[in-house]
Amino acid sequence: MSAAPRHDVVRRRGVSLVELLVCLAIISIMVSLLFPAIQSVRAGMARAECADHKRQLSLALDMFCDSSRGLLPPPPAPPNPGGWAREILPFMEERALFQALDVRLPVAAPANATAARTRPPMMRCTFAPWRDSDVAGVAPSDFLLVVSPDNPGSLPRRPGPRRTKDFSAFFYHAPKDATVPWPASVEIDLITLDTRRAVEWPVWHPAAPSTGLGSLTDEGL
Repeated sequence: MSAAPRHDVVRRRGVSLVELLVCLAIISIMVSLLFPAIQSVRAGMARAECADHKRQLSLALDMFCDSSRGLLPPPPAPPNPGGWAREILPFMEERALFQALDVRLPVAAPANATAARTRPPMMRCTFAPWRDSDVAGVAPSDFLLVVSPDNPGSLPRRPGPRRTKDFSAFFYHAPKDATVPWPASVEIDLITLDTRRAVEWPVWHPAAPSTGLGSLTDEGL
């Protein structure tokens, strides 16, 4: 008689609790090492986007000045739309928005409501959250324009058109407490900027030198 076939029983060994805990600890360590790198990449992307928006505004202002034969945009006239924020729109591929803003009416007027709620992306700093301005549903600009005469004593006594040969202009990050709706523009002079900055100028972006955002204030005409 032949012997009955032998079947070897293979027992599978399960994962022990200790091994599971070790695996979880390794995964936690890897995540903790990767998280700062991911945050750094995200901050770098936000920084690059914010810097690009500011450069695009400076470029649009430069093109406006070229088209107007060396004149800066007229000063803002709140509460109506006007100033640099409206005048540079055609040079940001926003001509329809430029035409939709009626300078004869306040920003809060129903005729301006739809256009005012459409803030151009270039007027937003990536670090700033959405918030209302003085007009509900309308955001402020995250940038303002600093305009100062190069030689105040040489200017005529009566205010007139501002020429780039007589004035310096550059964009600066608006403070967190800015509440002027973006179509009305925000414009200050260099003395006001320095005075306010000496006390406090809270901004949305991290202003430490390591972020690379401090140099963004140096762009001008």
